[in-house]
Amino acid sequence: MKIYVCTDLEGISGVVNFDQAGRDGKGGEYERARRLLTNEVNNVVDACKEAGVEKVLVNDGHSSGYNFIVEELHPEGEYIIGGNRKRAYEGMNDDFDGVIFLGYHAMAGTENGVLDHTQSSRAWYNYQVNGVSMGEVGQHAILAGYRKIPVILVTGDTAVCKEAKELLPDVETVAVKEGYSRTCARIIPPSKTQAMIGEGVKKALGSIKTMRPYEIEFPARVRIEFQTTDTADNYERNGWIRINGTMVEKIVDRPQRGQDLKIY
Repeated sequence: MKIYVCTDLEGISGVVNFDQAGRDGKGGEYERARRLLTNEVNNVVDACKEAGVEKVLVNDGHSSGYNFIVEELHPEGEYIIGGNRKRAYEGMNDDFDGVIFLGYHAMAGTENGVLDHTQSSRAWYNYQVNGVSMGEVGQHAILAGYRKIPVILVTGDTAVCKEAKELLPDVETVAVKEGYSRTCARIIPPSKTQAMIGEGVKKALGSIKTMRPYEIEFPARVRIEFQTTDTADNYERNGWIRINGTMVEKIVDRPQRGQDLKIY
């Protein structure tokens, strides 16, 4: 069995503000958050290996793609780091059996979603595929589903776990905190959540044969509503259709065999 893990930082236990996420600079709080992230990654790899997974490939999916403390990574995992990527899911192919989303956050506009946003915390407001509003959980579930691979586990705050369950009814979730606002949460200490995540991994792997990929109909209608008109201007210049001052749209056909799906 082969498992692909995609990580984010905002949904890691103990992370509650943008200083920790490194949005406005890489200070001490960001360094602490990197360690929390690396510990959760190692816990996932360890749980996968204990369950008999042959290969675990972990994608550093937050911002620059260089957030793991590489010298502390679990020796039995494989890792994708760095920027300037040609594909959203580097290293993924049709041979993987399941995908884990580690440390994810709720879509933009989610009340009490810790650090809620979709792609850009400053620019995007609403994202839809075929009329369904979704965040990064949905976007990445589509990319995995295009390859017939199910999302088996999502971890993060209670808001993203609810969002994941509504979109992917079979998915396992592990809530590591409950948001009281965008930058305030009741957390569970990392020493406990790491054990919870490990159990969630094993439970998800035990149910993997019953989980279905999230597949969309083509041609797909993708819409993005932005917070300001200048962002929409940029997308219009790059070939998107202007719907109104802050919204653009494009129609995405099913890619030819061997091509990647691009939905944002």
